[in-house]
Amino acid sequence: MESKYPTLIFILIFFILFFVFIMKNENVNNPSPKTNKASVSQIFHLASHKGWSNDLQTIVWNQEKNYYDIYFLHSLDGATDPFGPNGQDWTHTTTKDFITYSKQEIAISAKGGDSKEGWHSAWTGSVVTDSQGISGIQNEEPVAYFTGLMDDGSQAIYASASNDKGASFTKALKDGKPLLTKEQSYNGKDFRDPYVFHFKDKLLMYVAEGDALGVYQSQDGINWTKADSKGVSKILPETFFKGRNWQDNAPIECPVLKTMTTTDGQDKQVLFFGAKDTASGETTGTYYTVGHLDGNGLFIADTETKRLDQGSDYYGANFTGSDRIEESNHNLISLGWVGNWNYFTSGIHSDQEAKSDFLKTIGFYTTPRQLQLDKDGIIQSAPLYKNEQLTLKNQNGNISSQRPLTSDNRKPWIDKSHNQNANGLLDLAGKNSSGYYQLHFSNIKKEGGYIYIDIWQGSDYVKIAYQITSGTYQVSAYAAELNNSMDGSQTASSYYYDGLLGNGQGYKADSHYKETDNITITLITDNRSLEIFFPNGQTYTLARFNTSGRQDVKVFSTQEDLLLNLKIYDVHS
Repeated sequence: MESKYPTLIFILIFFILFFVFIMKNENVNNPSPKTNKASVSQIFHLASHKGWSNDLQTIVWNQEKNYYDIYFLHSLDGATDPFGPNGQDWTHTTTKDFITYSKQEIAISAKGGDSKEGWHSAWTGSVVTDSQGISGIQNEEPVAYFTGLMDDGSQAIYASASNDKGASFTKALKDGKPLLTKEQSYNGKDFRDPYVFHFKDKLLMYVAEGDALGVYQSQDGINWTKADSKGVSKILPETFFKGRNWQDNAPIECPVLKTMTTTDGQDKQVLFFGAKDTASGETTGTYYTVGHLDGNGLFIADTETKRLDQGSDYYGANFTGSDRIEESNHNLISLGWVGNWNYFTSGIHSDQEAKSDFLKTIGFYTTPRQLQLDKDGIIQSAPLYKNEQLTLKNQNGNISSQRPLTSDNRKPWIDKSHNQNANGLLDLAGKNSSGYYQLHFSNIKKEGGYIYIDIWQGSDYVKIAYQITSGTYQVSAYAAELNNSMDGSQTASSYYYDGLLGNGQGYKADSHYKETDNITITLITDNRSLEIFFPNGQTYTLARFNTSGRQDVKVFSTQEDLLLNLKIYDVHS
């Protein structure tokens, strides 16, 4: 009798081949690109592992475990719906070197507290590591103060203690009911981002209230009243935004107050916060004002307000440092969220044709920075990486217009892409999109002119035009992945492309670097970010959206005799 198995095997093989054929054709018709999964995230920077993330909450040195605790806002609903039905939570990770990070776990659940008065989404706040004096706290466990959305959508302040040394905050204080509600708000609506710290023999809380910061005091961390019992107890724009016009720039967000020792030995309070200054051509960013506190703990400005990072995509920053305001810090470590609400939640593709599904996992953070306050009240930022974390991969100190360095061994050439003749110095194709570039320019003449740095990724680009004698510079960028937003418009891509100068011109800033015979510009690039560091500690951060994992780096100058010394490093733990 003849076996039936060969026939069955033939039929099975036929259906398998047919299924493979259908799937291959489905993939041809499906616009999802072939991208390297790793290139969608970051290589040596903190990034969300799943879903959306934004503001940093606190960076705390854990003395017992010898690492930093880091908290940031997170949404499982993803970048296409960050305020979706799941709500936002606090996510926790740890690091010893700001390159490798531990598994990301929920620190404060998106929903919790009292069944009727609890929170339905957990927003920005702060962690008090020294919980001495807070009612109901044993063993001095850290306490998180945070914004919670109530059932009606209004903003309120909650607190929750940790039972595991800061890994999570599961013990809601006051039975999970609000400590403060929006009735105390300056504008009756905005009431969020509490920053809590020790001041003298009590706790103070700074709360973002739209056009003002409310200041509250407590003896037990639970019951709060106005810090200035005889006044409004508000810090107004003429103080926190001193020297600038606050009109049309609300809301103020994410206040943080630290005491810093200047380079000449003076102790000053520094108020950090999120805002924008459209009149100055500045989109949302992190600002700071240097001053002191009055007897009630209200901030008084001593200097005009400055922008911490001059870029378009630096927000929701946070810092290390003591939560006792009497304890000064000679330097702080800071991270910022690489993001901008004007285009990050409109829909980001993974392909340059802008036809792929929208990415849901979006959330990136900057290079760790060491901040110092100089004698003039100006913060200087520098990358925190140690020498052992940098491996020199390429060095060439003999680059000039007559000896350009190119991937194709090109002869000297003139570039005209910047609307004027510029001498080609560098054109390196197909470099890894993650790297640490030091560009040292020397033999600069006082005749002025420009240094141009272009970084291309397919049709995407970032262009930096540095004006040699004035120290001003212009940054323009384009990202095809922002085209065809969720609403079908080009609004998000246009905002990224146009900036506040319009017509694709991006943004203009002043590095305040006045040295005219040489300059070192440091670029730190990763898949999703580009950061510029100037020698005087000024910085510029912007987001990138290409997923190729590659970039072309080009440098030109209008000065024919300018010399370039190039060093390229890998960053690693």
